[in-house]
Amino acid sequence: MKPTGKKTSTLVLLALAGTLATASSAVAQGPGGAEVPGAPRVTSVTCAGQPAGSCGRGQLLTITGESLQSVTRVDFLGGRSGRDDVHVKVSARAARAAELVVPVPRTARSGPLRLRSSVGEPAVVPELTVLKGTPATDEAGQAGKLYAGGRRRVELAYEIAGRPAGARVEALRVATGEVVRSWPVDADGSGSVSWDGFVDDEPARSGTYALRLNQAAARASRSQQATEKQFELVEGLFPIRGRHRLASTETQRFGGGRGHEGTDNFAACGTPLAAWTRGTVQYVGTHSRAGNYVVVARPNGESFAYMHMRGRALVDKGDEVFTGQRLGLVGDTGSASGCHLHIELWTAPGWYRGGKAYDSLPLMKRLDSLD
Repeated sequence: MKPTGKKTSTLVLLALAGTLATASSAVAQGPGGAEVPGAPRVTSVTCAGQPAGSCGRGQLLTITGESLQSVTRVDFLGGRSGRDDVHVKVSARAARAAELVVPVPRTARSGPLRLRSSVGEPAVVPELTVLKGTPATDEAGQAGKLYAGGRRRVELAYEIAGRPAGARVEALRVATGEVVRSWPVDADGSGSVSWDGFVDDEPARSGTYALRLNQAAARASRSQQATEKQFELVEGLFPIRGRHRLASTETQRFGGGRGHEGTDNFAACGTPLAAWTRGTVQYVGTHSRAGNYVVVARPNGESFAYMHMRGRALVDKGDEVFTGQRLGLVGDTGSASGCHLHIELWTAPGWYRGGKAYDSLPLMKRLDSLD
């Protein structure tokens, strides 16, 4: 039956008002319903390996407290003038109620922090000491492996009598017996060799290697130390240092109908990104489509680019970077649908220097399998 008349309309309005009142009460009470966050409150600021209240430029600062999911921007206020103020925008995907992680900008100076919020007044941290020249974060982290071009090296010390003809130190690939690189021993018969896993301008292939004295040198060894060290070498480090999903659709892969020059590999915003191999920073910047990006030139003249990073890269143009060095964080800046790393590989002489882009997915799959 179709309801008619003013009385029926009034009853409907009263019922609707009662429903809204119940919903409003649920919001206010919190449990069982949506809860509007309050103004942010900070309890501590910490940075890995640094004293409390201190953090290095380019490092990740962890802010703990309450209602931090409403924070939209963190201001590093520096001195009193305001001319040295810098800020970091906070993505809604990166915000958490009890913890907020932001990179300390390379230009930040010691001073207060101000957390701007979409709700209530901003929260203020009276003082953050910004340290200069702190060591770059190394994401490799596995001491049992040698990542070619990484911070860690394999070293063999030796002490031999005289200098026998043909005495050398060799880097040998165990599976094939191939000597991939060798060094002459010092003239006085005492010295050491340190190797980063590179052969000329390329990383050696992944596998088991030995750094050893060759037969001529081993026969004349006077040292009680081992004349050979075996180790696992990995050609590079998978750049996304957390849970991730490799490019799987045509639009995420290289080429396709839109001329995609890279591959899109997905991970949560804020996941650390590391240099997959060593090189020199060519470009650091922000672009309407690429968002925050960094380009690194490899020793062989090729280059690689990371795009859509959450904040500005943690390196500057001209910096030498090692395999595993943190370059930034996964983000969705620029023209991006979802948080992901868009990575491009370019042949020599490099990114928009006459080189050509090529498919990065085979390398990503290989590095992912080795990690």
